[in-house]
Amino acid sequence: MYLENINSIDDLKKLSVEELPILASEIREFLIKSVSETGGHLGSNLGVVDLTIVLHYLFNSPRDAFIFDVGHQAYTHKILTGRKNRFNTLRKYKGLSGFPKREESEHDIEETGHSSTSLSFSYGVASAKKILGYSGEVIAIIGDGAMTGGMALEAMNNIAHTDKDMIIILNNNEMSIGKNIGAISKFLNTTLNDSIIQDASYKLKNLVSTLPFGDIANEFIDRGKGAIRSFVAPGIAFSGLGFKYFGPVDGHNYEELIETFEKVKSIHGLRIVQVNTIKGKGYTIAEENPTKFHGIAPFDIETGELKKKSSKTFSNLAGECIVDAAKEDKRIIAITAAMESGTGLSEYAKLFKDRYFDVGIAEQHSVTFAVGLAESGLIPYVYLYSTFLQRAYDQVIHDVGIMNANVKFMIDRAGLVPEDGDTHQGVYDISFLSIIPNIVIMAPVAEKDFKDMFITSYKYNGPTVMRYNKSSIRECDKTIIPDKFEIGKAHIIREGKKNCIISYGQTLIDIVDAVDEINLDTTIINLCTLNPLDEKTIIDIAKKSDNILIIEESVKRGGVGSAILNILSDNEICNKKTKIHALPNKFFETATRDELLNIYKLNKEGIKEIINNFFN
Repeated sequence: MYLENINSIDDLKKLSVEELPILASEIREFLIKSVSETGGHLGSNLGVVDLTIVLHYLFNSPRDAFIFDVGHQAYTHKILTGRKNRFNTLRKYKGLSGFPKREESEHDIEETGHSSTSLSFSYGVASAKKILGYSGEVIAIIGDGAMTGGMALEAMNNIAHTDKDMIIILNNNEMSIGKNIGAISKFLNTTLNDSIIQDASYKLKNLVSTLPFGDIANEFIDRGKGAIRSFVAPGIAFSGLGFKYFGPVDGHNYEELIETFEKVKSIHGLRIVQVNTIKGKGYTIAEENPTKFHGIAPFDIETGELKKKSSKTFSNLAGECIVDAAKEDKRIIAITAAMESGTGLSEYAKLFKDRYFDVGIAEQHSVTFAVGLAESGLIPYVYLYSTFLQRAYDQVIHDVGIMNANVKFMIDRAGLVPEDGDTHQGVYDISFLSIIPNIVIMAPVAEKDFKDMFITSYKYNGPTVMRYNKSSIRECDKTIIPDKFEIGKAHIIREGKKNCIISYGQTLIDIVDAVDEINLDTTIINLCTLNPLDEKTIIDIAKKSDNILIIEESVKRGGVGSAILNILSDNEICNKKTKIHALPNKFFETATRDELLNIYKLNKEGIKEIINNFFN
């Protein structure tokens, strides 16, 4: 057993080259067993075991800075840098993060959970090393899926005009979370010879010359060598940009890997190495099901099946709703950014191939693309995670909001998100969306009002947002949900005399249960619509109440509670005891959703405590 003796990079370097494949096999076995118990990103990590071993074997971290794009493929890196014995805590509260985390190790240079950031960050580190006179390589490890992201393309275009020392490793496994989309991905996975490229270049220039300002465009292509051109073919185009190109290299062949990276180490400047890997390598079930094993809950190793049967989620329901609607109206379009299965669109993608668009890791593009569809008479639904919608904020304001475009956003993973830590929390969308004019924001509690809201969004002419948790759909008292949903109309669940509780979403289920157990006489309001708020109902109830408690699963600053206080202030309703119980203005730790709700007193027991302390 080699792995049991690996507690640092120094231990790794004591091994012979012949022993490295044996260590890799042990690491894969370790990862499969560990992730089967904790859940995590398995496929991507199995694919880069060999690459990561060789990099740490030949280079000297942290003097040589390893920067992992997205970061969910850094498990082997963590094992080799002294964190092997903490893997039983992976993605658990106060445990090992599923992404690079600076507080864990000096070997984690960047904290990241979003795609396509590594090249920009690496360029910054490389520039700093040169300015400050520091030694050491800067090594960016980026997947072919992440390379299609706009930020990566911007970085490549900029880096290509520099003289910095950098190594870019293009990990080509032909997968991101789902199958990679787009022309750039196709180019990266196609080996073209010189004659083909030369012919294509000639034809491109002839075509451009026929267009208005064609001469200027060709001059720009020749002189600037823009980002898109850099991906026309492995080697040829990268070399044309000023990169020293190596590859493609078999990412599971140690002889090839070591020989290539020894050459790479011996020279300076901009270097790019294309390494071809297999996602899920070493675990047949994962190799055959790469999407499923990208990020997976605890599973049975023998079968690959989840240990705990999943209940119906809002993601599932979101997929069902758009399938039903699309059967009736051919104008309905579904768009996602490399999140087909995660957002519940797999069935839609099968049934309506001509009306389904996976744009790849390109959230900004997805939003403005949707605006173009909407302005042409179609009804586009954009399915994104809350944390990834952040990347398209300008487009939501500039293109959707200002144009009042008929774009429908289905925002998954809103609120507290389990296991993935601070980079994936969906607790900011209310704050940054509710200030944009023209956008309707809805928050369902259960299945019935979810369907009602979806139908309403379809009929409404203008931008809408439905935001919902990554959680199972819960049964609830039918009184919590309005019989008929209307935009901008709150629902009074029950009416008391002097006390009032205002909230929205699944939190209301626990609020009602808590109130019943305490036997508190209070008005409870389901806001239903977070923008616009039902100002009339809020004002009327506030005037009758002595005590007003607002509870929400969102950050307090800029949340619904803040908006309600503004309404009260504007209407000079100031002589009330008022409290907002919401999430603090911070970044949130890794934990299960239940643990997070407990920590921040947003489960039933925590809400009971808040209610008792406030009203008594």
